[in-house]
Amino acid sequence: MIPLNVKSHYSLMQGVNSIRELCRAAARMGYDRLALTDIDNLYGMWKFIFACQQEGLRPIIGAEVSDPASGARAVCLVENDSGYRNLCRLLTCRHMADAFSLAKDLPARAAGMTVLTRHADLLKTWHGAGVRVAAEMPRKPLPGSHPLCCAARYLGVPIVATPGSFFLNPGERVVHRLLRAIDRNTVLSGLSAGDVAPADAWLADPGTYAERFAICPDALRASREIAERLVFQGPDFGVVLPPWEGENGERDNGNGQSIDACLRKAVYAGAAVRYGNELPEPVVERVEHELRIIAGMGFAAYFLVVKRIVGRTPRTCGRGSGAASIVSYCLGITNVCPLKHNLYFERFLNPGRQDPPDLDIDFAWDERDAILETVLAEYKGHAAMVANHVSFQPRMALRETAKVYGLTGNEIRRIAKGLPYHFRARAIGADLMASLENRPESRYLDYPDPWPAVITLAQRIMGIPRYLSVHPGGVIITPGPIDAYVPLERASKGVPIIQWEKDGAEDAGLVKIDLLGNRSLGVIRDAVGNVRCNGMAFDEAAWEPEDDFATQEALAHGHTMGCFYIESPAMRLLQKKAGVGDFDHLVIHSSIIRPAANVFIQEYVRRLHGGAWDPIHPLLADVLDETFGIMVYQEDVSRAAVSTAGFSHTEADGLRKVMSKKDREHALKDFFEQFHDGAQRRGVSEKKIQEIWAMMMSFSGYSFCKPHSASYARVSFQAAFLKVHFPAEFMAAVISNQGGFYSTFAYVSESRRMGIDIDPPHVNHSDIAWKGKGQSMRVGLLAIKALSAKCRERIIARRREKMFHSLVDFLERVRPDETEARALINCGALDAFCSDGNRAALMWELAQWLKERSEKFKQRTLFKGFEKKPPLPALPTQDERERLRREYATLGFLCDCHPMTLYKKALQKVRTVKAVHLRRFVGRRICFAGWLITGKKVQTKHGDTMEFLTFEDEGDIVETTFFPAVYTRFCHMVDRNRPYLLYGKVEEDWGAVTLTVDKVEPL
Repeated sequence: MIPLNVKSHYSLMQGVNSIRELCRAAARMGYDRLALTDIDNLYGMWKFIFACQQEGLRPIIGAEVSDPASGARAVCLVENDSGYRNLCRLLTCRHMADAFSLAKDLPARAAGMTVLTRHADLLKTWHGAGVRVAAEMPRKPLPGSHPLCCAARYLGVPIVATPGSFFLNPGERVVHRLLRAIDRNTVLSGLSAGDVAPADAWLADPGTYAERFAICPDALRASREIAERLVFQGPDFGVVLPPWEGENGERDNGNGQSIDACLRKAVYAGAAVRYGNELPEPVVERVEHELRIIAGMGFAAYFLVVKRIVGRTPRTCGRGSGAASIVSYCLGITNVCPLKHNLYFERFLNPGRQDPPDLDIDFAWDERDAILETVLAEYKGHAAMVANHVSFQPRMALRETAKVYGLTGNEIRRIAKGLPYHFRARAIGADLMASLENRPESRYLDYPDPWPAVITLAQRIMGIPRYLSVHPGGVIITPGPIDAYVPLERASKGVPIIQWEKDGAEDAGLVKIDLLGNRSLGVIRDAVGNVRCNGMAFDEAAWEPEDDFATQEALAHGHTMGCFYIESPAMRLLQKKAGVGDFDHLVIHSSIIRPAANVFIQEYVRRLHGGAWDPIHPLLADVLDETFGIMVYQEDVSRAAVSTAGFSHTEADGLRKVMSKKDREHALKDFFEQFHDGAQRRGVSEKKIQEIWAMMMSFSGYSFCKPHSASYARVSFQAAFLKVHFPAEFMAAVISNQGGFYSTFAYVSESRRMGIDIDPPHVNHSDIAWKGKGQSMRVGLLAIKALSAKCRERIIARRREKMFHSLVDFLERVRPDETEARALINCGALDAFCSDGNRAALMWELAQWLKERSEKFKQRTLFKGFEKKPPLPALPTQDERERLRREYATLGFLCDCHPMTLYKKALQKVRTVKAVHLRRFVGRRICFAGWLITGKKVQTKHGDTMEFLTFEDEGDIVETTFFPAVYTRFCHMVDRNRPYLLYGKVEEDWGAVTLTVDKVEPL
């Protein structure tokens, strides 16, 4: 027998096992082929195909399609290419149609498929419609008198043994039940028999099925006969590029000549804009070289489509490996010259590359959705976004399992806080309970029953897919209807998405265009707009911030808070250590800042400051010359493999790609053997082979290619230029765009350190966004936490009619609710209507207005006549600390001062060092009083947790290090809502001063 109805964990919240586990088990049981029939999807199809190849199985592609109205189901198995396209269309119809009927919608999409059903009426209907059908006998033999058997005999169609499986062994049914309870949002005892699969729904070996169906040998034989007819083993689309039609109707004429000519014309027109009408010879040579490769690979349409999309907005950042292309630069897709910055084109496109490349385009974060909407509308029926398969991570698994056990929200939060939000399933190891008990954050917690059972069961669902979400920006555009390539669904935000993640799309040959949102582009746009509104000219066309000396100086000193990508503590420290702020070095720094490269960063800084060095091997001397002999960029891995071990460009690019894969270990072993043997043949010693490989493996985490880093560095320079020359306008834009590495609190502090006055919110002067002018910055209405978007808009609209002249005038015209009105009073936005500055008077006036609006008051005054408003009573003097406390609670910061200034009296008893004076105490142990603004946890090479925390006082920022022992002791008490006394030793590293903490006390 062949299993024709097998579910993986991609049968969301029903199946238990991964595809790899299923295929491995099937091969071990002796099966030679296997069908994957996940419910209403092909999510795991490509993983299934590759897993079958590894295990020596023949894959059978299919899906079980359900009817949401009737509950009927049909197992659809693909016979050929036509059947695959029809299955994609059927699944798309299932998810996208307003009203889907399995009985009615399947026949028109059944060609090329074998359909199994356990419903006698559907068997008759579909057989009459010409569908190739068979009767599905689930789990156990059916009596001959069963309606399904009777219908099958009457129609002359086979009865097939298809004991569907949802897990691999009986013991895994408990996991299946847990998933079903989570899906049904109930406790385990609340599940009905119809909610879960039967106890025998596990994948058995052929002998077990032979015994179970011994009285129905024909049903067993039919499963193999059908399986032998199902020869389709996956689609082969080749490279699927978007269609293109020019303004004059130009399109591909079958051999690409028309499109290639259009691309050539567009590129040379753009080159004239970038380089002038008299093109330098190196430009022409590079353009011609790239055009030949693009034409040979048939990619002209792709570039032209992306050019058209990018042309919809004036400010973009083309990045990724595509920024190495001079064609992209001339088309306006990217903004860095690949000749000027020596960018490696073959990382992006080379004739031997098997997988399709993609172009990544950043748009301002609040413009991106409109761009996507336009693209999806223009290519309707041919375009969709890529999906993300969201899996259970530790916190989610723990919380959901605890809910199923009936635990309360407070109980769940108490335990879940021991696992950070960023903790991933692969970081847990074999024992979640041990991980929780060993984490410093949760060492004071106990785990009474049923927590041990909850935690054990939660671990079993970690990594299992939970639901589909939308990729941050990946769009697929196909020449034919997209549902002929891949099934579609509709995401919760309304956009169509394909059922595959980006890796599946890549495996299928579907070329992705990434249209992404970038908050810093919004910052730059708004800062420039603010500058122009203030009456200053700003010519972006002639803007070359990379050449501005003042900007370079700021970068060299790490004064980059608020500047895109170079504002993190680690990056600012690197800038200070390097002491250089030119563009080329910033490109290096933007890529070398990666988790696994700390040892190389230190060596880079040493060499940068004149330290002697030799190339790690003579074969790499030229490859790594511009980065002081250290691998910095992704393509350095590829170039090192080519130079050291004789890899082809295609093989080297394959090595680079596999390093970022989740399941890379198996493939890396093969690559290392190839690298080792190739390097040995070139005379490289064993010691040097290991050293070079270790440097290459430092890229196993997140890292950039040089074109990507150069693209980011340009945006970083633009942001830094604006911060240096227009600080108020820039910082206002940073805060208004609500993004960045830090909170609004930290950006307000930075603004104050730059000499910018913070003007409090004001209903007659504040816009929704923050605005800067000269050396002052007005708080925007969006900073007021309790103020709704509608109320903000009403304030602006009513103010355009005329200014507000009193509190009652404001209340009558804007009509805020009580919470909004109190927030406006507490933050100072209504202080203009309070003559003595006592906000209690405003609260009293608000209370009177609310009373007059109440129905009871209106009824009383209606029958008793006008009721005189009582006079303002004698109010207590306003307490300054209480005023500031309420302001902080409403805004998250203080306009007039830094909160640390309020602790002067408490600090009189402690001898502390101010942040601005820290450099004077290098090598000494000191006490510093500061407010936490950000932090980052990391793992040491021994697996211990440590943390880098950033604190500030009213004068400057201090970067601190909490090594594992100190982190373990104090991590539970440090948060961002209060100041602390930090005791430790002041350290200096190449001019960058930090504090290594050994003790923490709340202030």
